[in-house]
Amino acid sequence: MILSASAIILKNNKILLLKRSNYTKNYPLHWGCPGGRAEPGETAEENVIREVKEEAGLDFIPTEILKTGIWENREFYRFLGTWSGEIRIQEEEVLNYDWYTYNEAMRLQLSFDYKDIVALLYKKGLLQ
Repeated sequence: MILSASAIILKNNKILLLKRSNYTKNYPLHWGCPGGRAEPGETAEENVIREVKEEAGLDFIPTEILKTGIWENREFYRFLGTWSGEIRIQEEEVLNYDWYTYNEAMRLQLSFDYKDIVALLYKKGLLQ
């Protein structure tokens, strides 16, 4: 089983979404949260911290697990947390980024389970 994790990064009741490049066979050119596969020996928390730094240039501290699950051969974690820094995208894996409201995010082609994540955040009052 492959471990993977991603970060739910919020600002002013909007969610940060990154547009995936076509470097991957899974959901190329779709939008999602920063994250990815763990390195050998990494915990889910270590994984998400590293992936956010690599993909978005931000320092992320996971504070809560929003959702876990299994997708194909991956065990995944979706973390809420605090963050700091200025966004600097990793151009090999990320084509674009922006902050989105619930309605804006739901109109995008979202990867993996991110439609469910956006809906859950809206229900919890974390997205406008």
